[in-house]
Amino acid sequence: MQFAHPACAHNAVALSSSAPFLGSRSPTDVTPEEVRMMMTYLRKARDRAIQIRERSPAGSYMENVLCRTIDGITLELSQLDYLLARKPIDPVNTGTASNRMRPAI
Repeated sequence: MQFAHPACAHNAVALSSSAPFLGSRSPTDVTPEEVRMMMTYLRKARDRAIQIRERSPAGSYMENVLCRTIDGITLELSQLDYLLARKPIDPVNTGTASNRMRPAI
C-alpha cells in the first residue's frame, strides 16, 4: 500500500502498532456466502502461488517467500473454515467421563 503523502505513511505505521487503536475497530458484518467467496479467491491465489513456486529455482528468495505465502493462505483458509462450522464443539458436553480408564488397583 502506498500513501500519497510520506508523513501519512509514517503516522500510519506508528498508529498501527498502538494497542488502543486496534481495539477501537468495529467488527465487519459479512455473510457466510461472502466468506465462501473469499475462500474461493484464497484457494485460487494459493494454487497460483504453488504453480509459481514449482517453476522457481530451489533455494531462491522467491521460493522462500512463496512458501511463507502459501502457509499463510492455508492458515487463513483453515481459520475461515472453522468460523463457518455450523456446530461448534462444546467441551463441557463431550462425555469425557465415559472415556475414562478403570481405577488403578
